[in-house]
Amino acid sequence: MFESILKWANAAAPIASAGASLYSAYEARQSSKREAGRIQEQARRQGDATRREAQRLKAKQRARYSAAGVTLDGTAQEILDETDALAEKDVADILYYGGQASRDARRGGNATAIGNSLTGFGSLLGGYKTWNDLGLFN
Repeated sequence: MFESILKWANAAAPIASAGASLYSAYEARQSSKREAGRIQEQARRQGDATRREAQRLKAKQRARYSAAGVTLDGTAQEILDETDALAEKDVADILYYGGQASRDARRGGNATAIGNSLTGFGSLLGGYKTWNDLGLFN
């Protein structure tokens, strides 16, 4: 009787292994989606902080120009415009690299999911001989 139980337990092992691999694949994909979302959110927040810092810098520049008696036209305005342009370039870089890191996280999760899925299907194929020996296909 004990041998019979072991044979059936041996037959069930590939199914359990396949289930665990497929669940792991699902979790890898979900985890990578969450990580990608966190990366995007962090990039967005960092971009917003960069914009706020640029606004503070422009306010200081305006105050210093006013204190020195400089009008905000000509070169002074060009400097303020350049401050805006540099800040927006920094924000664009932050968002671009955040997007790249987010895509990389998703790709990594998808690759892991595919590998785990293939492992699960391999477990099922590996169980075929055991199931055939037990007469499940006769």
